[in-house]
Amino acid sequence: MKKILLISLSILLAACGVVQPVQQELPTPMIQTVVVTVIAPTEIVPPTAVPTDVPTEVPTLVPTLVPVDTPTLAPTAEASTSSNSSSDLTPVLVDNIFGKGIFADIKFSSDRITLNCYPREFEITMRGIHPDVTRAEMFYRVLEAPSFFRYSDWYLLGNMNTDGKGNFFITFKATDIKDDWRALDQAVIEFQFAGVNKGGGVVDRTQKIEKLVTYYKNCP
Repeated sequence: MKKILLISLSILLAACGVVQPVQQELPTPMIQTVVVTVIAPTEIVPPTAVPTDVPTEVPTLVPTLVPVDTPTLAPTAEASTSSNSSSDLTPVLVDNIFGKGIFADIKFSSDRITLNCYPREFEITMRGIHPDVTRAEMFYRVLEAPSFFRYSDWYLLGNMNTDGKGNFFITFKATDIKDDWRALDQAVIEFQFAGVNKGGGVVDRTQKIEKLVTYYKNCP
């Protein structure tokens, strides 16, 4: 019994004499705070829907018509004559052989001309085909018809108009005919054309275009 007490006492003393090691406190870990900025998504507003209940039928407004008296215009005598007579005019297209390589597509808009009736004038057109031709001169003469016994000299009417691209044109009037030959009741007008270069020299002349146009003093 004493041994047991002694042993217990020695164990108790030994336990009291042992120095317990001091436990070191661990450093408090530093927690880094990260601030995260959260951007709220922008709300997209859907487009406003077009209402389907809009009426599509638009009422039609009927204008009130006010009657207006429109005077009836009577055609003048000149316009009436022109519309009635132009249909029987016969254009004349001259064979290119008469152009002699100077002019081509020579055309008269009528095969007749009158002093006191219709037509009183007609157009002459042609195309220059020689490279040196820059100007066209027109000549004419008059033959008494139907006998062709008397005839005039050749007269220079003048330069034809041009578009600068080789095309020539002129209006021939009954009043262009010399007075003494204009007094004839009937005649034939003949023509000839000369091609002129820049220097004023004649390149060549066409053949004489004979008996294709008839002149009348009064209505035929």
